[in-house]
Amino acid sequence: MTSFIERLPVEVFEILAIDLDLSGYQNLRLTSRQLHLLTLSTFGKRFISRLTSTLGSPSLDRLVNLSNHPYFCDVVTRLDIRLLTHRDYKLLANIAKVGIFPPPKRFPVVFVRHEHIRGESTLYDDVLSRKYPQCITERLTRALIGFGNLKTIRFRTQNKEPAGWLSDLPDGDQTFRTKCFQAVIDSILKSEIQLEEFGMSKRKRTKGISKSLHLHYPALQIPFSAHALLRQCFRDLSSLDLSVVTSHNGSVRVPGWENGLSHFIMCAPSLKSLALSLGRDEHISDYSAAIIHSLALSCHLPSLECLHLVNTALHEGDMMAILTRHRGSIRELILKNTRMLMGTWISFLTSLKEVEGLQCLRLALLEGLRSPVVFRKSKKAKPKITLDLAKSERPMREMLEDLVAAESGESGVLSVDVDGWLH
Repeated sequence: MTSFIERLPVEVFEILAIDLDLSGYQNLRLTSRQLHLLTLSTFGKRFISRLTSTLGSPSLDRLVNLSNHPYFCDVVTRLDIRLLTHRDYKLLANIAKVGIFPPPKRFPVVFVRHEHIRGESTLYDDVLSRKYPQCITERLTRALIGFGNLKTIRFRTQNKEPAGWLSDLPDGDQTFRTKCFQAVIDSILKSEIQLEEFGMSKRKRTKGISKSLHLHYPALQIPFSAHALLRQCFRDLSSLDLSVVTSHNGSVRVPGWENGLSHFIMCAPSLKSLALSLGRDEHISDYSAAIIHSLALSCHLPSLECLHLVNTALHEGDMMAILTRHRGSIRELILKNTRMLMGTWISFLTSLKEVEGLQCLRLALLEGLRSPVVFRKSKKAKPKITLDLAKSERPMREMLEDLVAAESGESGVLSVDVDGWLH
Protein backbone atom coordinates (compact mmCIF):
# COMPACT_ATOMS: atom_id res chain seq x y z
CA MET A 1 0.00 0.00 0.00
CA THR A 2 1.42 3.38 -1.01
CA SER A 3 1.83 6.10 1.56
CA PHE A 4 0.32 9.58 1.38
CA ILE A 5 3.60 11.19 0.31
CA GLU A 6 4.04 8.65 -2.49
CA ARG A 7 0.68 9.66 -3.98
CA LEU A 8 1.55 13.37 -4.15
CA PRO A 9 2.01 15.01 -7.56
CA VAL A 10 5.65 15.58 -8.44
CA GLU A 11 5.24 19.39 -8.29
CA VAL A 12 3.80 19.26 -4.74
CA PHE A 13 6.46 16.80 -3.59
CA GLU A 14 9.24 19.06 -4.89
CA ILE A 15 7.88 21.97 -2.83
CA LEU A 16 7.87 19.84 0.34
CA ALA A 17 11.37 18.48 -0.27
CA ILE A 18 13.02 21.74 -1.33
CA ASP A 19 14.81 22.24 2.02
CA LEU A 20 16.29 18.74 2.22
CA ASP A 21 20.07 18.49 2.03
CA LEU A 22 21.89 15.76 0.10
CA SER A 23 21.87 13.28 2.98
CA GLY A 24 18.17 13.82 3.66
CA TYR A 25 17.31 13.43 0.00
CA GLN A 26 19.31 10.20 -0.24
CA ASN A 27 17.58 8.71 2.80
CA LEU A 28 14.16 9.66 1.45
CA ARG A 29 14.88 8.03 -1.90
CA LEU A 30 15.80 4.76 -0.18
CA THR A 31 12.47 4.40 1.65
CA SER A 32 10.57 2.99 -1.34
CA ARG A 33 10.88 2.30 -5.04
CA GLN A 34 8.03 4.72 -5.75
CA LEU A 35 9.83 7.60 -4.01
CA HIS A 36 13.07 6.61 -5.70
CA LEU A 37 11.45 7.08 -9.11
CA LEU A 38 9.46 10.13 -8.02
CA THR A 39 12.58 12.02 -6.92
CA LEU A 40 14.92 10.94 -9.72
CA SER A 41 14.55 14.05 -11.88
CA THR A 42 14.70 16.58 -9.04
CA PHE A 43 17.60 14.78 -7.37
CA GLY A 44 19.57 14.90 -10.60
CA LYS A 45 18.94 18.61 -11.19
CA ARG A 46 19.81 19.61 -7.61
CA PHE A 47 22.81 17.42 -6.82
CA ILE A 48 24.18 15.97 -10.07
CA SER A 49 23.79 18.59 -12.81
CA ARG A 50 26.59 20.78 -11.39
CA LEU A 51 29.47 18.60 -10.23
CA THR A 52 32.38 19.72 -8.07
CA SER A 53 35.48 17.54 -8.22
CA THR A 54 39.22 17.42 -7.77
CA LEU A 55 41.56 15.42 -10.01
CA GLY A 56 42.34 12.90 -7.28
CA SER A 57 41.73 9.20 -7.79
CA PRO A 58 38.47 8.93 -5.75
CA SER A 59 37.02 11.98 -7.52
CA LEU A 60 37.89 10.68 -10.98
CA ASP A 61 36.37 7.29 -10.12
CA ARG A 62 33.17 9.06 -9.08
CA LEU A 63 33.05 10.96 -12.38
CA VAL A 64 33.51 7.75 -14.36
CA ASN A 65 30.75 6.01 -12.38
CA LEU A 66 28.34 8.90 -13.01
CA SER A 67 29.21 8.96 -16.71
CA ASN A 68 28.28 5.27 -16.91
CA HIS A 69 24.92 5.76 -15.18
CA PRO A 70 22.05 5.37 -17.69
CA TYR A 71 20.21 8.48 -16.42
CA PHE A 72 22.65 10.77 -14.61
CA CYS A 73 25.17 10.73 -17.49
CA ASP A 74 22.88 13.10 -19.42
CA VAL A 75 21.98 15.27 -16.40
CA VAL A 76 25.49 16.69 -15.87
CA THR A 77 25.85 20.12 -17.52
CA ARG A 78 28.69 21.68 -15.51
CA LEU A 79 31.97 20.40 -14.07
CA ASP A 80 33.81 22.54 -11.51
CA ILE A 81 37.38 21.22 -11.04
CA ARG A 82 39.24 22.50 -7.99
CA LEU A 83 42.92 22.23 -7.14
CA LEU A 84 44.53 22.23 -3.73
CA THR A 85 48.00 23.52 -2.86
CA HIS A 86 51.08 21.51 -1.94
CA ARG A 87 50.42 22.43 1.70
CA ASP A 88 46.91 20.97 1.45
CA TYR A 89 48.15 17.69 -0.04
CA LYS A 90 50.85 17.47 2.63
CA LEU A 91 48.14 17.90 5.27
CA LEU A 92 46.05 15.13 3.68
CA ALA A 93 49.10 12.86 3.61
CA ASN A 94 49.74 13.48 7.32
CA ILE A 95 46.10 12.69 8.15
CA ALA A 96 46.32 9.51 6.07
CA LYS A 97 49.43 8.44 8.02
CA VAL A 98 47.57 8.85 11.31
CA GLY A 99 44.77 6.72 9.89
CA ILE A 100 42.01 8.05 12.17
CA PHE A 101 38.79 9.17 10.45
CA PRO A 102 37.35 11.65 11.09
CA PRO A 103 40.78 13.20 11.78
CA PRO A 104 41.78 14.31 15.28
CA LYS A 105 40.86 17.92 16.10
CA ARG A 106 44.49 19.05 15.93
CA PHE A 107 44.17 18.90 12.13
CA PRO A 108 42.42 21.73 10.24
CA VAL A 109 39.12 21.04 8.51
CA VAL A 110 39.76 19.73 5.00
CA PHE A 111 37.75 20.03 1.78
CA VAL A 112 37.95 16.27 1.07
CA ARG A 113 35.53 13.67 2.44
CA HIS A 114 37.03 11.58 5.21
CA GLU A 115 36.76 8.32 3.28
CA HIS A 116 38.62 9.86 0.32
CA ILE A 117 41.52 11.48 2.18
CA ARG A 118 43.95 8.62 1.60
CA GLY A 119 43.25 8.45 -2.13
CA GLU A 120 43.22 12.23 -2.67
CA SER A 121 46.47 12.79 -0.78
CA THR A 122 48.63 11.21 -3.52
CA LEU A 123 47.64 13.50 -6.42
CA TYR A 124 50.46 16.03 -6.01
CA ASP A 125 53.15 13.33 -5.99
CA ASP A 126 51.45 11.41 -8.82
CA VAL A 127 51.40 14.46 -11.10
CA LEU A 128 55.09 15.12 -10.50
CA SER A 129 56.00 11.46 -11.12
CA ARG A 130 55.95 9.01 -14.04
CA LYS A 131 52.26 8.35 -13.39
CA TYR A 132 51.48 11.64 -15.16
CA PRO A 133 49.48 12.22 -17.33
CA GLN A 134 47.72 8.85 -17.25
CA CYS A 135 46.76 9.36 -13.60
CA ILE A 136 44.38 12.09 -14.80
CA THR A 137 43.69 11.86 -18.53
CA GLU A 138 42.64 8.22 -18.79
CA ARG A 139 39.65 8.47 -16.45
CA LEU A 140 38.82 12.13 -17.06
CA THR A 141 38.56 11.50 -20.81
CA ARG A 142 36.22 8.56 -20.24
CA ALA A 143 34.04 10.69 -17.98
CA LEU A 144 33.86 13.59 -20.45
CA ILE A 145 32.86 11.23 -23.25
CA GLY A 146 30.04 9.86 -21.10
CA PHE A 147 28.61 13.27 -20.12
CA GLY A 148 26.53 13.91 -23.22
CA ASN A 149 25.17 17.31 -22.13
CA LEU A 150 28.24 18.77 -20.40
CA LYS A 151 28.61 22.38 -21.57
CA THR A 152 30.70 24.11 -18.89
CA ILE A 153 34.09 23.35 -17.36
CA ARG A 154 35.59 25.67 -14.75
CA PHE A 155 39.06 24.93 -13.42
CA ARG A 156 40.26 26.91 -10.39
CA THR A 157 41.79 26.73 -6.93
CA GLN A 158 39.76 25.56 -3.95
CA ASN A 159 40.92 28.30 -1.56
CA LYS A 160 42.49 31.72 -1.74
CA GLU A 161 46.26 31.62 -1.92
CA PRO A 162 48.36 32.28 1.20
CA ALA A 163 49.36 35.92 1.72
CA GLY A 164 53.01 35.08 1.13
CA TRP A 165 52.26 34.08 -2.46
CA LEU A 166 51.31 37.57 -3.69
CA SER A 167 54.41 37.93 -5.87
CA ASP A 168 54.52 34.42 -7.33
CA LEU A 169 53.69 30.78 -6.67
CA PRO A 170 56.24 28.31 -5.31
CA ASP A 171 57.85 26.41 -8.20
CA GLY A 172 56.32 23.09 -7.13
CA ASP A 173 52.77 24.44 -7.06
CA GLN A 174 53.23 26.22 -10.40
CA THR A 175 54.46 23.02 -12.03
CA PHE A 176 51.61 21.06 -10.47
CA ARG A 177 48.95 23.52 -11.68
CA THR A 178 50.43 23.69 -15.17
CA LYS A 179 50.51 19.92 -15.56
CA CYS A 180 46.95 19.58 -14.26
CA PHE A 181 45.78 22.25 -16.71
CA GLN A 182 47.53 20.53 -19.60
CA ALA A 183 45.97 17.21 -18.58
CA VAL A 184 42.49 18.77 -18.56
CA ILE A 185 43.04 20.32 -22.02
CA ASP A 186 44.37 16.98 -23.28
CA SER A 187 41.26 15.22 -21.95
CA ILE A 188 38.99 17.78 -23.63
CA LEU A 189 40.77 17.23 -26.96
CA LYS A 190 40.64 13.44 -26.70
CA SER A 191 36.96 13.40 -25.71
CA GLU A 192 36.05 15.90 -28.50
CA ILE A 193 33.43 17.38 -26.18
CA GLN A 194 31.60 20.52 -27.37
CA LEU A 195 31.79 23.22 -24.68
CA GLU A 196 29.96 26.53 -24.30
CA GLU A 197 31.90 27.87 -21.31
CA PHE A 198 35.47 27.37 -20.08
CA GLY A 199 37.09 29.23 -17.21
CA MET A 200 40.19 29.31 -15.00
CA SER A 201 38.73 31.18 -12.03
CA LYS A 202 35.69 31.74 -9.86
CA ARG A 203 33.73 34.41 -11.64
CA LYS A 204 30.80 36.40 -10.27
CA ARG A 205 29.28 39.39 -11.99
CA THR A 206 29.20 41.57 -8.87
CA LYS A 207 32.45 40.43 -7.21
CA GLY A 208 34.63 39.93 -10.28
CA ILE A 209 37.29 37.23 -10.63
CA SER A 210 38.79 35.28 -7.73
CA LYS A 211 40.57 32.00 -6.93
CA SER A 212 42.34 32.08 -10.29
CA LEU A 213 44.94 29.53 -11.35
CA HIS A 214 47.58 32.20 -12.20
CA LEU A 215 49.45 29.94 -14.62
CA HIS A 216 52.70 31.06 -16.22
CA TYR A 217 51.95 32.19 -19.78
CA PRO A 218 53.77 29.25 -21.52
CA ALA A 219 51.05 26.91 -20.19
CA LEU A 220 48.64 28.24 -22.84
CA GLN A 221 51.08 27.90 -25.71
CA ILE A 222 49.62 24.67 -27.02
CA PRO A 223 51.17 22.99 -30.12
CA PHE A 224 49.85 24.17 -33.48
CA SER A 225 48.95 20.55 -34.24
CA ALA A 226 46.34 20.72 -31.46
CA HIS A 227 44.73 23.98 -32.62
CA ALA A 228 42.37 22.26 -35.07
CA LEU A 229 41.11 19.88 -32.37
CA LEU A 230 40.71 22.70 -29.84
CA ARG A 231 38.87 24.80 -32.41
CA GLN A 232 36.46 21.91 -32.89
CA CYS A 233 35.83 21.63 -29.13
CA PHE A 234 35.53 25.43 -28.73
CA ARG A 235 33.55 26.23 -31.88
CA ASP A 236 30.38 26.92 -29.83
CA LEU A 237 32.19 28.44 -26.83
CA SER A 238 30.45 31.64 -25.76
CA SER A 239 32.31 32.42 -22.51
CA LEU A 240 36.04 32.15 -21.80
CA ASP A 241 38.10 33.45 -18.90
CA LEU A 242 41.84 32.90 -18.65
CA SER A 243 44.29 33.61 -15.86
CA VAL A 244 48.01 33.84 -16.61
CA VAL A 245 51.08 35.48 -15.11
CA THR A 246 53.04 37.44 -17.72
CA SER A 247 56.01 38.33 -15.50
CA HIS A 248 57.39 34.77 -15.72
CA ASN A 249 61.01 34.56 -16.95
CA GLY A 250 61.50 38.33 -16.87
CA SER A 251 63.30 39.51 -20.01
CA VAL A 252 64.39 35.99 -21.03
CA ARG A 253 61.67 35.16 -23.57
CA VAL A 254 61.23 33.27 -26.81
CA PRO A 255 60.33 35.57 -29.74
CA GLY A 256 56.59 35.56 -30.27
CA TRP A 257 55.83 34.49 -26.69
CA GLU A 258 53.01 37.04 -26.51
CA ASN A 259 51.06 35.38 -29.33
CA GLY A 260 50.29 32.13 -27.50
CA LEU A 261 47.29 33.58 -25.68
CA SER A 262 45.90 35.11 -28.89
CA HIS A 263 46.14 31.77 -30.68
CA PHE A 264 44.33 30.06 -27.80
CA ILE A 265 41.53 32.66 -27.83
CA MET A 266 41.11 32.47 -31.60
CA CYS A 267 40.25 28.79 -31.23
CA ALA A 268 36.89 30.06 -29.91
CA PRO A 269 35.53 32.25 -32.75
CA SER A 270 31.98 32.43 -31.34
CA LEU A 271 32.91 34.07 -28.02
CA LYS A 272 30.44 36.52 -26.52
CA SER A 273 32.27 37.04 -23.21
CA LEU A 274 36.06 37.18 -22.73
CA ALA A 275 37.76 37.75 -19.36
CA LEU A 276 41.53 37.97 -18.99
CA SER A 277 43.65 38.23 -15.87
CA LEU A 278 47.25 38.86 -16.95
CA GLY A 279 48.91 39.21 -13.56
CA ARG A 280 48.47 38.63 -9.87
CA ASP A 281 46.51 40.87 -7.53
CA GLU A 282 48.52 43.96 -6.58
CA HIS A 283 51.30 42.86 -8.93
CA ILE A 284 50.73 44.12 -12.49
CA SER A 285 53.46 43.26 -14.99
CA ASP A 286 54.22 45.65 -17.85
CA TYR A 287 54.78 42.56 -20.01
CA SER A 288 51.00 42.10 -20.12
CA ALA A 289 50.86 45.08 -22.51
CA ALA A 290 52.56 42.90 -25.13
CA ILE A 291 49.68 40.40 -24.96
CA ILE A 292 47.12 43.21 -25.34
CA HIS A 293 49.11 44.43 -28.36
CA SER A 294 49.00 40.93 -29.86
CA LEU A 295 45.23 40.82 -29.35
CA ALA A 296 44.89 44.22 -31.00
CA LEU A 297 46.77 43.01 -34.08
CA SER A 298 45.26 39.57 -34.60
CA CYS A 299 42.14 38.91 -32.54
CA HIS A 300 38.73 39.32 -34.17
CA LEU A 301 35.63 37.90 -32.45
CA PRO A 302 32.51 38.94 -34.40
CA SER A 303 30.08 38.12 -31.56
CA LEU A 304 32.05 39.60 -28.63
CA GLU A 305 29.71 41.47 -26.26
CA CYS A 306 31.63 41.62 -22.95
CA LEU A 307 35.36 42.26 -22.45
CA HIS A 308 36.74 41.99 -18.90
CA LEU A 309 40.41 42.82 -18.20
CA VAL A 310 42.01 42.42 -14.76
CA ASN A 311 45.56 42.98 -13.48
CA THR A 312 46.65 44.34 -16.85
CA ALA A 313 48.96 46.97 -18.31
CA LEU A 314 48.10 48.38 -21.73
CA HIS A 315 48.58 51.10 -24.30
CA GLU A 316 45.65 53.32 -25.18
CA GLY A 317 46.10 52.71 -28.91
CA ASP A 318 45.95 48.92 -28.53
CA MET A 319 42.85 49.06 -26.36
CA MET A 320 41.04 51.32 -28.78
CA ALA A 321 42.05 49.10 -31.70
CA ILE A 322 40.36 46.16 -29.98
CA LEU A 323 37.22 48.15 -29.17
CA THR A 324 37.03 49.70 -32.64
CA ARG A 325 37.25 46.28 -34.28
CA HIS A 326 34.38 45.04 -32.08
CA ARG A 327 32.32 48.22 -31.83
CA GLY A 328 29.43 46.61 -33.68
CA SER A 329 28.99 43.94 -31.01
CA ILE A 330 30.60 45.12 -27.73
CA ARG A 331 28.06 45.94 -25.01
CA GLU A 332 30.03 45.79 -21.76
CA LEU A 333 33.60 46.78 -20.87
CA ILE A 334 35.15 46.02 -17.47
CA LEU A 335 38.63 47.25 -16.51
CA LYS A 336 39.95 46.49 -13.03
CA ASN A 337 43.43 47.01 -11.63
CA THR A 338 44.60 48.32 -15.00
CA ARG A 339 47.64 50.49 -15.74
CA MET A 340 47.85 52.80 -18.76
CA LEU A 341 51.47 52.75 -19.99
CA MET A 342 51.03 54.96 -23.04
CA GLY A 343 48.23 57.46 -23.58
CA THR A 344 45.81 58.98 -21.06
CA TRP A 345 42.57 57.85 -19.50
CA ILE A 346 40.87 61.11 -20.54
CA SER A 347 41.74 60.46 -24.18
CA PHE A 348 40.60 56.86 -23.84
CA LEU A 349 37.24 57.87 -22.36
CA THR A 350 36.80 60.40 -25.14
CA SER A 351 37.35 57.70 -27.74
CA LEU A 352 34.82 55.42 -26.03
CA LYS A 353 32.05 57.73 -27.21
CA GLU A 354 32.57 56.26 -30.69
CA VAL A 355 31.67 52.76 -29.43
CA GLU A 356 27.99 53.37 -29.98
CA GLY A 357 26.68 50.03 -28.72
CA LEU A 358 28.35 50.28 -25.29
CA GLN A 359 25.74 49.84 -22.57
CA CYS A 360 27.82 49.24 -19.44
CA LEU A 361 31.25 50.50 -18.38
CA ARG A 362 32.86 49.36 -15.13
CA LEU A 363 36.16 50.93 -14.06
CA ALA A 364 38.06 50.13 -10.87
CA LEU A 365 41.59 50.66 -9.55
CA LEU A 366 42.89 52.41 -12.65
CA GLU A 367 46.42 53.82 -12.83
CA GLY A 368 47.70 56.59 -15.07
CA LEU A 369 51.28 57.42 -15.97
CA ARG A 370 51.98 59.00 -12.58
CA SER A 371 49.14 58.23 -10.18
CA PRO A 372 45.81 56.45 -9.67
CA VAL A 373 42.50 57.56 -11.13
CA VAL A 374 40.06 58.79 -8.47
CA PHE A 375 36.32 59.35 -8.85
CA ARG A 376 34.49 61.49 -6.31
CA LYS A 377 30.98 61.23 -4.91
CA SER A 378 29.69 63.39 -2.06
CA LYS A 379 33.25 64.71 -1.64
CA LYS A 380 34.54 61.19 -1.00
CA ALA A 381 37.17 59.57 -3.20
CA LYS A 382 36.09 56.37 -4.92
CA PRO A 383 38.44 54.05 -6.80
CA LYS A 384 35.68 52.65 -9.02
CA ILE A 385 32.71 53.72 -11.09
CA THR A 386 29.95 52.05 -13.12
CA LEU A 387 28.11 53.64 -16.02
CA ASP A 388 25.09 51.46 -16.77
CA LEU A 389 22.27 52.34 -19.15
CA ALA A 390 19.99 49.90 -17.35
CA LYS A 391 20.32 51.91 -14.11
CA SER A 392 20.44 55.43 -15.51
CA GLU A 393 18.10 57.55 -17.61
CA ARG A 394 21.03 59.26 -19.31
CA PRO A 395 22.63 58.08 -22.57
CA MET A 396 26.09 56.53 -22.31
CA ARG A 397 27.53 59.29 -24.49
CA GLU A 398 26.40 61.99 -22.05
CA MET A 399 27.84 60.16 -19.03
CA LEU A 400 31.15 59.73 -20.87
CA GLU A 401 31.17 63.43 -21.76
CA ASP A 402 30.85 64.26 -18.05
CA LEU A 403 33.89 62.12 -17.32
CA VAL A 404 35.87 63.67 -20.14
CA ALA A 405 34.88 67.19 -19.04
CA ALA A 406 36.56 66.67 -15.65
CA GLU A 407 39.92 68.37 -15.39
CA SER A 408 43.14 66.46 -14.88
CA GLY A 409 45.41 68.30 -12.42
CA GLU A 410 49.15 68.41 -12.52
CA SER A 411 49.28 65.49 -10.12
CA GLY A 412 47.85 63.27 -12.82
CA VAL A 413 44.82 62.35 -10.74
CA LEU A 414 41.57 62.28 -12.65
CA SER A 415 39.09 63.70 -10.15
CA VAL A 416 35.48 63.40 -11.28
CA ASP A 417 32.32 64.54 -9.49
CA VAL A 418 29.78 61.82 -10.23
CA ASP A 419 26.96 62.65 -7.82
CA GLY A 420 23.65 61.45 -9.14
CA TRP A 421 24.83 58.71 -11.49
CA LEU A 422 27.55 56.75 -9.71
CA HIS A 423 26.46 53.14 -9.05
